[in-house]
Amino acid sequence: MLLTTNGKLKMINKIGFSSYQLAGVSDVLVNAWQMYFYTTFCSASIVTVTLMITIGKLIGAALTPVVGYISDNLYKTRYGKRFGRRKGILLIGIPLKIITFPLYWIPNMPIAYYASIIIITSFINPLLAVPQATFAAEMSENPVERAELIGFNQIGAAIAGISSSLIIIKLFDVFGQNNAGTFFIAAIIYDVISLIAFTCFYLSVYERPVNESNVKVVRGKKSIKNGFLGIINDFASTIKIRSYRLYLCMYLSEQMFRSLAGTINTYFIVFVLLLNPKSVSISTSVGFVFGIMFLTFYIWLTAKKTGTFTYRIGGFATILVLVCFMCLGIIRPTNTNIFLVILTVALNFGKTGLVNAAQFLFTFMPDIDEMITGKRREGAYAGVNTFLDVIFSTVEVLIIGLILQAAGFLKGAKAQPQITVHALLILYTVVPIILVIIGIISSYKLNLTVKSHIILEEEVNRLKSGGLKEDATEEIKIIVKDLTGFNYDDCWGNNNLLKYEHENRVQINKQG
Repeated sequence: MLLTTNGKLKMINKIGFSSYQLAGVSDVLVNAWQMYFYTTFCSASIVTVTLMITIGKLIGAALTPVVGYISDNLYKTRYGKRFGRRKGILLIGIPLKIITFPLYWIPNMPIAYYASIIIITSFINPLLAVPQATFAAEMSENPVERAELIGFNQIGAAIAGISSSLIIIKLFDVFGQNNAGTFFIAAIIYDVISLIAFTCFYLSVYERPVNESNVKVVRGKKSIKNGFLGIINDFASTIKIRSYRLYLCMYLSEQMFRSLAGTINTYFIVFVLLLNPKSVSISTSVGFVFGIMFLTFYIWLTAKKTGTFTYRIGGFATILVLVCFMCLGIIRPTNTNIFLVILTVALNFGKTGLVNAAQFLFTFMPDIDEMITGKRREGAYAGVNTFLDVIFSTVEVLIIGLILQAAGFLKGAKAQPQITVHALLILYTVVPIILVIIGIISSYKLNLTVKSHIILEEEVNRLKSGGLKEDATEEIKIIVKDLTGFNYDDCWGNNNLLKYEHENRVQINKQG
């Protein structure tokens, strides 16, 4: 640990926090090339590939609420007391991730082998994704510091994208872009980078101390059934909170748009724009470089305005660029590659705003939850977030595969039928525009601002210190109602949101 929970965040903690995204160079390779690799070099149909990916993601999705629940309660165990409820999970996930990733890319193996690796990996990914999502809220209560952490997180993702693209371009030059072994060599290189980055991340992040002063636990009989019911209740309770439901509409719209673009980006460039695969990495690299510059602007904007305002700026920009991409795919001018780079840069301006806003707003959801339950449940929200993200993106990938198959997609072909090209064009432009519009509409309904958050936090701290609920002002009651969806008198544990815990005699000490 490089810093205790007292005092301001140091720069080394912010940089270290972003290292998780640097470790994501491996995920960049998967997102950009997995479907292409299996359909081109492994003689797999696109339906088979999407089915394998779908099964793997569904397994991972089912595990994320479980990991979130375990993480929130790990402090009760000897292992959790020693290694932490978040970092204890990371200690298990990181080695497994490093060991299994290169196995994705061993060429000339049977389809059953690749399916097995995808399923094994689906058990590992939640062990990393869920704890990581909790640390911005764990490490600071300050909105500005949280905005900086989210900004550094995105910078790390951008650097990972640039590095991944540049490495694969160089490997294409050396070993050939039509050589399956090129991807295995890339996987080994990315795996080493990931190991170093994961280590830096682990050493740089820390958890806030568990404060059980508000909760009196009367231990009951432990059983698999009780644990399962607790996980189900954890999941269901988060969805009942108004701000989180609106946030999910924004987050899932943004995530599904980016997942869709990432899944078919290579196909769009190769089969719609008729450019070579190398153009994928070049345009991606340039886009990420400019994305870092755009991020500086969004960090300032989010801290000055609100996350919802940033989301709308990014959303409207994204819609405009996608319309331009549609025109590019229809017209296909002689200098298409130049327009591709320009539009990729512009699209990154929109994407950066959407992602920055969504990640920033997420850090406040456990704070709103605490006003209702009197508990800190970062793990529950990280688990639900990841679960819903995976479910929606998985269904999306499956639908993409079915649509392309129905449109006559030809595996291993250098060109596709015109109807397939049209399907790719619509999937890459029209569908994302609809998704972003849904997110923008939701952002207008979410009234979470820096000011309202400060007022909420002050009220939580007042109640923690023994303040009476009867002393709350009318302004506080209105803000609490708007953010939580609960009447003020029904907050701070005076509800059955955590119904299962109440039934197991876990009672919150109510003030007033």
